[in-house]
Amino acid sequence: MKNKTFFYIIASSIIVYIYSLVTNNLWQPVPLLTLLLCICTIWQLRLAKKHRIEAEQFRKELIEKNQKLESVFIHSALGIMLAERSGRILDANPKFLEMLGYTMEELKTLSYIDFTYPEDRDKDMLLYKEALQRKKPYSKEKRYIRKNGDMFIGKLSASFILDDNGIPKYVVGHVEDITKEKELEEHLKESQKRYRDLVTFSPEPILVHRDGTIIFANEKACKMVEIPMDILLGRSIYEFIRPEFHARTKETLEELEDIKGEAETRHFEIIVPNGRRLIIEITQKAIIYEGSPSIQAIFRDVTERRRLEKDLRKATERYRFITENSKDLIAFLKPDGRYEYISAACQDVLGFSQEELVGKNAFSCIHEEDAAEVGSLKLGDIEGMDDHFTLIYRHMLKNGGYVWLETIAKLLFNEQGAVESILAISRDATKRKEREKSLETANDFLKMLSNLDGLTGIPNRRYFEETLANEWERCKATGAGLAAIMIDIDCFKLYNDTFGHLAGDDSLKEVAAIIKKSVKRPRDLAARYGGEEFVIILPDTDLEGARKVADSIRQSVRDRKIPHTASEIDQFITISAGYASMVPGNDCTPKDLLREADSALYTAKRSGKNRACGIDECSVMPHRTPVN
Repeated sequence: MKNKTFFYIIASSIIVYIYSLVTNNLWQPVPLLTLLLCICTIWQLRLAKKHRIEAEQFRKELIEKNQKLESVFIHSALGIMLAERSGRILDANPKFLEMLGYTMEELKTLSYIDFTYPEDRDKDMLLYKEALQRKKPYSKEKRYIRKNGDMFIGKLSASFILDDNGIPKYVVGHVEDITKEKELEEHLKESQKRYRDLVTFSPEPILVHRDGTIIFANEKACKMVEIPMDILLGRSIYEFIRPEFHARTKETLEELEDIKGEAETRHFEIIVPNGRRLIIEITQKAIIYEGSPSIQAIFRDVTERRRLEKDLRKATERYRFITENSKDLIAFLKPDGRYEYISAACQDVLGFSQEELVGKNAFSCIHEEDAAEVGSLKLGDIEGMDDHFTLIYRHMLKNGGYVWLETIAKLLFNEQGAVESILAISRDATKRKEREKSLETANDFLKMLSNLDGLTGIPNRRYFEETLANEWERCKATGAGLAAIMIDIDCFKLYNDTFGHLAGDDSLKEVAAIIKKSVKRPRDLAARYGGEEFVIILPDTDLEGARKVADSIRQSVRDRKIPHTASEIDQFITISAGYASMVPGNDCTPKDLLREADSALYTAKRSGKNRACGIDECSVMPHRTPVN
C-alpha cells in the first residue's frame, strides 16, 4: 500500500512538472529524461531495501520455526526417527534412543529391521514395501527389540518424504511405547473372561438386564425359571415378578442406576411357567456389561429356607413355652462359660432373675471345691470330650449360700466342628446329695467297723494284712525298711482261768489301748492279730527303731500295773514282744517279715517272758518271783 502511494506521488509530480514546462515554453527533453532516470533509480533502491528487509524477516521466521521443530523433535514424548528409503537410520530423537537403548552412533549403523522383533521381520518388510508403492502414510502396532534383548510393543506411525520426481526418498517414523497399555488390555480381557466364566458356571442363578430386558443368563438361572436360554434372552424381567412387586422393583432399579452404589438385596415372589411360586432373595448391582450400563442380579431360591424359618419360629415358641414353665433350669452357655440364656426357673432355684444371670460367667458361681471338675467345661478342655456328660456341683445362691445341682450338659457344634455353645439342663440335687452323704457316712462307718476288732476297737487282722501288703510294695519301691512287732500277753490263759473271761476281755481292751497310744506316726499301724496276740507294722523303720518301740510298749504295759496275781513272772500283766525289720525285695515276702518277728517273739517267751527280742538279741525287764 505504501509503495502504491509513493508511486502515485511521483507520477503526479512528474505530470505537474511537465505541464508547467509546456505552459511556460520551457520544455527541454534532456533534463526531463535525467529526471526520469533519477526517479527510476530511487525507485529501484527503495525496492531493493524492501527485499532485504523481507528476506531478513523470512530468515528469522525460518530460524524460529527450525528451533521450534528441533525442540519438538528433542523433547517429544514419542520416539522419532528418520531413515533412508532402504531403512538405514539417519537420525533419531532422545526418546527413540531411550526406547531402544542405543546411542546415536550405534543406531546409525543399523537398519530399522535390525530392531524389529525377529518373528515379525518378514511380515513387517512386506508391509513396508506395500506402503512404499502406495506412497501413503501407514500405522501399525509392532514388537521391537531393545539393545539388551528386552521386547516392547510400539505403535508406529510412518510417512514418506518424496523427491522432486515424487519417489519416496526418506521415511519418518513416530513410535509410542504402548507395552503397559497392551498389558492392561490383556489383563482386562483375562478379567472379563474370568468374570464370564465365573458367572456362567456359578452355582447360583445370575442374569444381567438392561432397561428391564434380560440380555444374559447363566444355566442356573434358566433352570430356576424353567425356560431355555434362547427363549429367556430378550424377555422382560417383569414377566416373572408378581404384579404387586412391579412398583417396588422399579424403585429398586432406579436406586441402582449409580454404578458406584452399593448392591441391593430384596425378597420377591416369582412365578415360573408351571405356575409354581418361588420366594427368591435377589442381590442386584449396577455394572458395565459389554460397554453399557446394566444391572447384574444374583438369585437365591429361599422358598425352603423360609419354610424352615417358619417351622423354626413355631418350634422356638414351643421350646420357649417348655423352658419358661419347666421347674428344671435350662441354660445356654458360651464356650467361655457366660450365660446366653437361662430359663425363668432360676428365680426359684437360685434366687437370681434371668436378667441378673445372662452375661454372667457361670464358672464364677461354682463352689471352689467343685471348680476343678466343672472347669472341664471350659473351651480349652472340652475339645475331644464326649458331646454330652453329667456333673454334680454346688452353685451359688443369691443369698450367698449354695445349692447342689445335677447338670446334664451337651456340646453344640458349628459347621466347622468347633464348640459353639453348651446346653445345660440342671435340677436341684440338694436332697439327693444329703441322702448320698448319709449313705456315704453309713458306708464309711460300716467299712470302719469291718476293719476293726469288735472287742478292742483297733484294726483287725484282715485290715492289718491289707495294710501290710500295701506298705510292703511302697517300701519296695522306695528302698526303705519295714519293721514288724509281734506281741503276746504273758500267762493270759491263767488270767482267764483265775478272773474269768469278762475280766480277760477288759484286760485285752486295756492292753490294746496302751499299744494304740504308743503307735504315733500316721503310717504306723497296730492291730489285734488273734486271741491275746497283737501286731504292729512300722514303715521306714530299721531294727533299732523297732526295738525302741517294742521295749517302750512292754514298759508301758508293766507300768499300768494291771493286777495278775496268777502270773508266773509278775504280780501285774506283762507282755512279750518279738520284732524284725527288712528291706522289701523280690527275694522276700511280707510273710517272711512276720515269720522273723514271730520267731523273735518265741525267743522272748522261751527266755522268760516280759521282754522284747529281735532275731539275735533280747531286752529283759527285771521281775520278781511270782507270789504263790
